[in-house]
Amino acid sequence: MTQVSTSATASDRLRPSLPVRLAILGSAFFAEKIFLNEFVDFERAQAAHGLGAMLRIAQHWGFRFLVALAAAIALFAYVHGWAHMRAVAAEVRAAPVRGGWLFVHLLLVLLLAPLSYLLYRYTASELSFAGVVVLWGVVGLAAALAALMALAPLPLWLDAARALGVIWWYATIAALLGTGLMQLAQSLWTPSAELTFDLVRRLLVPIVPTLTADPTTLVLSTNRFAVQIAEVCSGLEGVGLMLAFSGAWLLYFRHEYIFPRALLLIPAGVAAIFCLNVLRIAALMLIGDGGFPDVAVYGFHSQAGWVAFIAVACGLVLLSRRSVWLNRAAVHSSPSPAMHNPTAAYLMPLLAILAAGSFARAISGGFEFFYPLRLIAGVWMLASYRRKLSTIDWRWSWRGPAVGAAVFLAWLIAAHFLLPASAMPEKLAAAPCRVARILDREPHRGFHSHRADCRGTRLSRLSHAAVG
Repeated sequence: MTQVSTSATASDRLRPSLPVRLAILGSAFFAEKIFLNEFVDFERAQAAHGLGAMLRIAQHWGFRFLVALAAAIALFAYVHGWAHMRAVAAEVRAAPVRGGWLFVHLLLVLLLAPLSYLLYRYTASELSFAGVVVLWGVVGLAAALAALMALAPLPLWLDAARALGVIWWYATIAALLGTGLMQLAQSLWTPSAELTFDLVRRLLVPIVPTLTADPTTLVLSTNRFAVQIAEVCSGLEGVGLMLAFSGAWLLYFRHEYIFPRALLLIPAGVAAIFCLNVLRIAALMLIGDGGFPDVAVYGFHSQAGWVAFIAVACGLVLLSRRSVWLNRAAVHSSPSPAMHNPTAAYLMPLLAILAAGSFARAISGGFEFFYPLRLIAGVWMLASYRRKLSTIDWRWSWRGPAVGAAVFLAWLIAAHFLLPASAMPEKLAAAPCRVARILDREPHRGFHSHRADCRGTRLSRLSHAAVG
């Protein structure tokens, strides 16, 4: 009887649920896209005209649309309660994973590699290019179907698609709107940077009498420090993060909040994060002009943005959950012991270490002398929750180390394909996550431009430097 139970449990583990199979599909397709990108000549693709340019634009926006569509379907299916999918999910769970179709999928993906290499390289005419594109599309579609059939029979996938019903229409509309808003957001970078520049200038003029502002280059400077407000410093990235966070929060806790007044949290969060970005750049200017350019370049520049976002997000959550005007579950008095969060003992040590690390990095100018703050914060939280932690069963299994090793391996593989060692300097110089320009002002020589990456890593030694 024990042997039968053990074999049944092992069989269930080899038959993952529908969400797990979808997650496997998404991860596999994403990894294969990174793999196939290595064979495409992107320089020639950017310089292509005619059909080649049309394909480049179509795949660029098509990929964004597909990602947005998948996210919208998952979100709407979750909000709908998943009840309409339970019967299909049970059938999919009972279906075994078929290795034969998985082998066919891998062969087709390998066939896509030479076809990707031929694109933009050995297609001299529009007709030959169109032929390679059509062949690539046929093989790619066959590879996708083989992957689906490897995880479940095709009729079950069709039943799952039909079970979504009207969700397909809502998800398609949402994906189209989201993809269109991406293009609109790109047109807002320049005016947002100009607005941020003007607000920072107005904020610093009463404090720094020697401030000089150049609206044509968006450079704020003194005789010791200079900041250029680049487009990525305009605050739109923080606005996007806050929109995603506040929207997801209200959606997940929609039964607690009072609508439509709860929707006011979205513009409040957006306004708060934009204002804090202005204060961040102003503080950056003051730190550099005050004689601490290394602190401004190395630490404060990269960490202050995350600190501001976390502060706004946590403040939004705490205030809204305690407001009886916004939240049905809120009470007028202080929180009762029944509202104690039992997960705090597990999360607070890690959160304290992360918070201490951000603070230590923000006030460092190269070497982190305050690195021990991480240890102090972690030990403090462990001591604070020692009674709760003493009741935990401290036995461990192999799953934790195995998951950690798998994530580490995935990280190494992604780093190998995305940032090869021979191309690291070039990719760092051209990466779209640039946060600012570093301006080195030397006597009688004016400004000289350098770069810092999105983590604040200094790429050159600066004597009298500045970060924007």
